[in-house]
Amino acid sequence: MKAKNYVVIILSLIFLVAQVILVNADIVEKNYQFENYQITDVHGYQIIVFDNTLPTGKAGEPVLSYHSVSILLPPGEIAESIEIIGENEVEIPGNFQIYPQQHSQPISRGRTGKFVKNAEIYKSNEQYPTSLTGKLSTHFMNGFSFALSAFTPMMYYPASGKVKFYKTVTIRIHTKSDVKAHYGLNNLNTSSTILQKVHKFAQNPELISQYPQRKAKDDDYQLLIVTPFQYADNYQTLIDLYYVRGIKTQIATTEDINSTMPGQDLQEKIRNYIIQEYQNHSIEHVLLSGDVELVPYRGFYCVVYSSSTYEDDNIPSDLYYSALDGTWNDDGDNLWGEIGEDDLLPEISVARFTISNITDLNNMLNKTISYQDSPITGELRDPLLAGEHLWSNPLTWGGDYLDLLIGYHEDNGYITDGIPEDQNITKLYDRDMGSWSGSTLISEINEGKSFVHHCGHANTNYCMRLDSYEITNSNFSGVNGIDHNFTMVYTHGCYSGAFDASDCIAEKMVTIENFAVAFVGNSRYGWFNEGQTEGPSAHLHREFVDALYNDKLSRIGSAHSESRTATSPWVNAPGQWEEGALRWCFYCCNVLGDPAMAVWTDEPITVQADYQTSIPVGVPCLEVTVTDNGNPVEGLNCVLFKDDVCNGIGTTDANGIAQINIDPLIVMPGDAEIVISGYNCLPTSFPIIFIPNEGPYVVYSAHQIDDSAGNNNGLVDFGEDIGLSLEMTNVGLEDASNVDVTISSADT
Repeated sequence: MKAKNYVVIILSLIFLVAQVILVNADIVEKNYQFENYQITDVHGYQIIVFDNTLPTGKAGEPVLSYHSVSILLPPGEIAESIEIIGENEVEIPGNFQIYPQQHSQPISRGRTGKFVKNAEIYKSNEQYPTSLTGKLSTHFMNGFSFALSAFTPMMYYPASGKVKFYKTVTIRIHTKSDVKAHYGLNNLNTSSTILQKVHKFAQNPELISQYPQRKAKDDDYQLLIVTPFQYADNYQTLIDLYYVRGIKTQIATTEDINSTMPGQDLQEKIRNYIIQEYQNHSIEHVLLSGDVELVPYRGFYCVVYSSSTYEDDNIPSDLYYSALDGTWNDDGDNLWGEIGEDDLLPEISVARFTISNITDLNNMLNKTISYQDSPITGELRDPLLAGEHLWSNPLTWGGDYLDLLIGYHEDNGYITDGIPEDQNITKLYDRDMGSWSGSTLISEINEGKSFVHHCGHANTNYCMRLDSYEITNSNFSGVNGIDHNFTMVYTHGCYSGAFDASDCIAEKMVTIENFAVAFVGNSRYGWFNEGQTEGPSAHLHREFVDALYNDKLSRIGSAHSESRTATSPWVNAPGQWEEGALRWCFYCCNVLGDPAMAVWTDEPITVQADYQTSIPVGVPCLEVTVTDNGNPVEGLNCVLFKDDVCNGIGTTDANGIAQINIDPLIVMPGDAEIVISGYNCLPTSFPIIFIPNEGPYVVYSAHQIDDSAGNNNGLVDFGEDIGLSLEMTNVGLEDASNVDVTISSADT
């Protein structure tokens, strides 16, 4: 192998910003079509629902179908105003008494039987609503600017009972350049994972191409663990588990963050550090490893106007560390998360180990590692659904909500595809059984259940008809990771996840040796709608199972984050932002566990790999085709390792093909391996050997940027003159002479 050679090139980088920013673009339009509708009778009233719409309204006023708006805006722009243009007006035959929207209620509190109806509206024959659009707001997701709102194509004339609708609606968003949007571009990330997320959420994904590309960097990593110094050396086994799967991890101590980062308190300093690591290293997950006395939470403010007024200015919400735009407190008062100060589109996933001592930590680590690395097969498609009686008048069952987690549903105007109907589903429903007991639940869980989904009453020390004192290793002796898998819990129950309290029931579930490896639930009230199958807690839950089973987002933090993203347009929809219950649940639903933990939604697959088993050193890329019983498998990580060093990661596409860009290049012959893992796939190793390259073979080895004439940050920034040093290496067996090097750059 011959000597390294260096090439130094001076570049003047003047980009055409107008090509990206589209300064003159001030209108974005989107067309929507409405045709099919269903009419449902509810206690002598009717609800009319169109495809892909949500029935909602202000309490006591007519329930109408609203369509969400999530329109991607040009980079650097915010939404200034919204305009609706309706065409092809049609009258629905008949006379209708449209059902008045009822209050959302806390699942474990509230008044039964108070029916609300605004008599003045129902006596009027004026068009309702006077405005067909909801509140307009701009939010940023990974640097991409979105206009969020909702609109209805319907017009109701209450006194006559007439209902009309537009078959075609054009939504026109007027935009303007804004400093917040330009700051938002600091969070721009264009990895394949982020682009896939943006493409799904944007109703006009064609605008994605207007955003500049961010290239991956060598020092990027995926998982950040924030923990006190005393625990910093205890995560190596978890780090090793993820490294094999292509996830790199870094640890930051709260002491270091507190002494080095700006901020008014430790919460803000931690958030600023997370923002720094996201912008500089593209982190995807953050594990807050410490109970509130070790890693403090940010308390959010929300008020709900229901049959009573519910107000809380200290809702524990780790969304503060997940949604990274703005400050969450623009006016600097003591109320965090007020309307207009919020960020409804999280950039990263965040979850929490609620540990107070080394025993808690060891238990949570053991369960997290064992669950992912050593699953007990034969019971990974055995979920348990536990539904309680929620309300008497109108009669409301938790089982009716939970049924919408199973299979494909368009109920309530939005689509989710959750737990496959052919799985071995156990149902404990008051609706069907009369009642079920906590002892019955314990018995079922001890037989091995892949996931426990619960809709019912709870408080800080009570959930799923279990008291805190019943959450013991002996009661859950079968759920020990050896006889049966550790399970997970998702509940709508109130306060069961109030981790600011002294060891709430959820904390006991996840910190004992047995039982739950993760918990998703509420730090304050969960909410539902009387007599309906749509409600704030249920909406987030449906989107969560859709993310797991339909989107195949196996990591629990990513699925939770996606449930918020999918729900975000409705937070400020008519009937929602005035009441506030959906915002409340959006804030208080947290994950206790490891955000990067992969959830088993089925039995492990067995993968086969087709690739070139011996390749010359210095080759820049490698192609791998992955199948399961001859069928291509999408979304699996293929990680190349040599001498325990990760030399590249590729992800399989719809054809099962992954392109691994080898970086750093492998220049020494020897054995290596490709490790394939991912959705319902244990890490599987396939051998590969790197052989000497005959003749001369010159490859790119490294580069260095000299921007000392600019801001000297080692990056290529707009308007800078830089020096670019390229390092080339001959990995062949013979000398290379008269070597010409050509470099090129994309416009962006």
